[in-house]
Amino acid sequence: MGEKEAAMKEKDLQDALLEEAKKRGEVTFEELNDTIPAEYFPLEEMERFMRRLRHLGIRIVESGESDRTKAQHKRAA
Repeated sequence: MGEKEAAMKEKDLQDALLEEAKKRGEVTFEELNDTIPAEYFPLEEMERFMRRLRHLGIRIVESGESDRTKAQHKRAA
């Protein structure tokens, strides 16, 4: 994959994750790591993206802290 194609893939991954995070108001660290692998997203870029999320009011949480996870556990009980 060329440099231009890799940059486009990174942008697509960011956009998809950002849209989902906006809907929920949060994103988990696990989702960040699964959606945007380190080989595509250097640490500096990941930090910039996380700052962007926080600036938009999107919480970055551990998997067990997710409102969605809590809701799923309540329904299962």
